[in-house]
Amino acid sequence: MKFVIAVVLLLSLSFNNLSAQDTESPKLDLHLNLVAGDSYLYSVSVDQKMIQEIIGEQLEMNQKLNTDYKYTIESNDGESIKIKASCERMQLTVDYPGDQIEYNSELKGSDSRFSGLDNLIGKPFYLFLDNKGNIHKTEGFKELGAELKSNEFVRQLFTDSALINSLNMDIYPASPVSVGTSWNKLAYIDLMNVKLQNNLSYTLEGTSEDIAWVNVNGDITGMADNSDLKMDLKGSQTGTIETDLKSGLISSGNIQTEIEASIQSLDLVSPMKLSSETKISSRKL
Repeated sequence: MKFVIAVVLLLSLSFNNLSAQDTESPKLDLHLNLVAGDSYLYSVSVDQKMIQEIIGEQLEMNQKLNTDYKYTIESNDGESIKIKASCERMQLTVDYPGDQIEYNSELKGSDSRFSGLDNLIGKPFYLFLDNKGNIHKTEGFKELGAELKSNEFVRQLFTDSALINSLNMDIYPASPVSVGTSWNKLAYIDLMNVKLQNNLSYTLEGTSEDIAWVNVNGDITGMADNSDLKMDLKGSQTGTIETDLKSGLISSGNIQTEIEASIQSLDLVSPMKLSSETKISSRKL
């Protein structure tokens, strides 16, 4: 159960109402402007280290998840965008006491426990989002996961909530902003009865001819309270995002997350520290 919670955190702690400060510099309307027919390679990499103390003994878990998606823009009416997506590559490495996972979709038979994932590479699913990057609907993704006969870890990779938390691009302000302007985004995430709240501040730091630089800074809080366990967590996120001014798509991003938590199961209380780095990149195909 604790392992699955760590995976949920890995999937959900990516950068994910609105107050802005006015300045006198020219304003930019930051939003997605994806053109039907265009295709992109969109990559997400998460590198996570978790240390948990149990009865005075420290247990360390290291996880890396690298995923490449192909996006083909099917339609964009200015308000709703439909994207045909597929997972083109997945690489998962987990090192924790008692077991190791080394799965790579490009290496046949790399880890037999996850061989079912091979059949999902290249299979299409659909994302529906607004021009501010908020994914409001998916189609076909959880059905891919339903075809897998695997453990809880793999099933958590293939849920709509995991997909949305990983790929959501809800970072853009509601109205045009100037360099130096900050705006807030508050997101609530509920995964496996772990309730997370991301309160992030974004600041437009600068622009070039085709790129906008956005700084990210904020905090994370969360809790779980059920028959299995109780958990309280708090942490911070900082980083930088670059967006392409023509398409609006995130072209590069690097987000650092630091979390401290207390997990109580029965009468045992275990402190936990988690550090992760999320990298995002995209390019037009």
